[in-house]
Amino acid sequence: MRTSYPLSASALLAFSLAISGCNKQATDPAPVAETAKPVADVELRRGAMQSQGGVPSSGTVTLVRDAANVEYVRFEADFRTDFHTGSLGVYLAKSDGLVRVQRAADPTNVVRVGTITRDGAQALAIVGSAAGFTHIIIHCDPAMYNFGAARIQ
Repeated sequence: MRTSYPLSASALLAFSLAISGCNKQATDPAPVAETAKPVADVELRRGAMQSQGGVPSSGTVTLVRDAANVEYVRFEADFRTDFHTGSLGVYLAKSDGLVRVQRAADPTNVVRVGTITRDGAQALAIVGSAAGFTHIIIHCDPAMYNFGAARIQ
């Protein structure tokens, strides 16, 4: 099944201008009203990913809030880790300790945000808020082992 996507107003305008430029009778186009630029994400806190358990992990992790007031865990382009298990769970946590140990002490110590499967820039939406959490942990869920943690400040 093929899905069609509507063209944006700016794409249609650019296409119209390109076509009219080929027409010998083209006249100067009418001025175009400026469109509102999207509001940039607001950085809340950031940290540097540190290796855990002998797994090489590095890069910058940022907590951001978008214009709709949704918070995200954003891995920046420099983020790297080992994906030999295929995927890793991403958690907000109250320390850099093992997720299973924190959860056993108090289930509210950790909240699973989502799953990542690659290095580099990407973002995961947080259900709720990151308030009260001090770390982002990348975790091998099947082995119940942390691959890295970042203290977010």
